[in-house]
Amino acid sequence: MAIKTVYALVIAVIVTAVVVGGGLYYYYTTVLAKPRANLLEIYHWWTSGGEKAAIDALVAVFQAKYPDVGVIQSPVAGGAGYVMKAVMKAMVAAGEAPDAFQVHAGYEMKPYIDAGYLDPIDDLWAQQGWEEVFPPVVKDMVKWGGRYYAVPVNIHRANVLWYNKHILDQYGIDPATLETWDGFFAACEKLRAAGIRHPIAMGGIGKWEIAHALEQIFVSQGIEFYQDLINGKLTDPNDSRLVKALQIFNRYLDYVNPDYATLTWDQAVARVIRGEAAFTIMGDWANGEFLVAGKVFGVDYGAIPVPGTKGIYVLVVDCFERPKGARHPENSIKWLIVVGSREGQDAFNPIKGSIPARLDADITKYGPYQRQAINDFRNAKYMAPSIVHGSGAPEKFASAFNDISSAFASNRDVSAACRGIIDAINAAKDEYVKEWRLY
Repeated sequence: MAIKTVYALVIAVIVTAVVVGGGLYYYYTTVLAKPRANLLEIYHWWTSGGEKAAIDALVAVFQAKYPDVGVIQSPVAGGAGYVMKAVMKAMVAAGEAPDAFQVHAGYEMKPYIDAGYLDPIDDLWAQQGWEEVFPPVVKDMVKWGGRYYAVPVNIHRANVLWYNKHILDQYGIDPATLETWDGFFAACEKLRAAGIRHPIAMGGIGKWEIAHALEQIFVSQGIEFYQDLINGKLTDPNDSRLVKALQIFNRYLDYVNPDYATLTWDQAVARVIRGEAAFTIMGDWANGEFLVAGKVFGVDYGAIPVPGTKGIYVLVVDCFERPKGARHPENSIKWLIVVGSREGQDAFNPIKGSIPARLDADITKYGPYQRQAINDFRNAKYMAPSIVHGSGAPEKFASAFNDISSAFASNRDVSAACRGIIDAINAAKDEYVKEWRLY
């Protein structure tokens, strides 16, 4: 690559970072000025209240073990990491990767691996005995070409319906009646009649929040349908399962706050916390927002699987890995060891709202929601990787899915959305290289 091209790329990366929060500006003006300093720099997208508290707890475990290492966190705002992915790809392409960065397990890792930007870490997996403590489905999600490239720090569940318990109690709504879409919409009608005009809170500022809700509705149409979807095997825009899912989402949107496009996911959760809405569909990272707000599970709020998805666990797995050419390679490895350790996961996950990726976690450290989630995970009939959160489908399809979902929330055109889904599958046909077997 020509010198001018490299300089241009680095400048572009810096400009991007300034726009998304200034993380890279700090990197280039401070960290690069002291290349021999004993530092660890990590990138992640955990910026909300509950998320920040969780990553700070994990960093505290690292600093207790390695007090001589200075830790630089470079968070990049933007839910689900959509902003950070663009920044990180530019950095690693320029040969200026940090010591570790957050990534979702599954397809989201593939572009980095294909480009040779990540080092395999099979030796580390063997040394730490991780083969014995991580479940098979999670191990498969961080393995490409038979080699390990990442360490999972948690497991989030995507298909969760959160509710304000005080509202449901006030209007006599039993959560058990919300297990079907008919029961859920009946509850929404009851609340609307009582004066709660928009009982469902939804964000949409990043588009993925909308796609997240639609993804869970797709899952509710059966594990066979969802497996066909993530394997790129849907071919008919008139597929009754596809049409039914979009029809359900169309009705769902009738009860959603009209300003959804101006809200982040955590702002939507905050409306449920404050009692301005009764429900929101969001992954269980939302539990951290309730905890930071001082709410008590089972008293102030509750959670059940999204209608129609009982017995299914939709997986979102956050990981860290070792970028090729990390500036502090020894500290990069030390960080991964902490990320994969029982101590690290038991510090991070109780605050984050997720459950540990390890099977030997100290359950006593977890709150009532997570104990419920751990039980559901261990007894799940089916497990499914999330499309929206980087695991289940090629990035080309996932990106199109976000756009299709966002457009549908505005135009409510079921036929157009169904055609768009099939067109997006066909456009990404050559990129479906994993064969998911969910049942």
